[in-house]
Amino acid sequence: MNAVWTLGAEADVQRIYERLEALEEGTGDRFYDEVLSLVSLLEAFPLIGSIVHQGRVRRVLVFNRHYGLFYVVENRGIILHALLDLRQDPRTVMRRIRDA
Repeated sequence: MNAVWTLGAEADVQRIYERLEALEEGTGDRFYDEVLSLVSLLEAFPLIGSIVHQGRVRRVLVFNRHYGLFYVVENRGIILHALLDLRQDPRTVMRRIRDA
């Protein structure tokens, strides 16, 4: 099953990458490598994520468990909707994934 990135998820990855690189060079690259490895794992095992919203939105933890990759498994593939910092207000996270 192939993963499909939404524009929002792509923007999330870019934003987090840039923030981490600004803090310490190389951290963004490690983050990005971990995200890509996780996406490959999802393509092989799409149901490994915990269901967190409306019985269909799933989440897997990334990079020291500080970030969550939110996705939905559909017939056309694994739709990656958001990659969010989980250390923020949970209501903010839920607002972002509500329409996934």
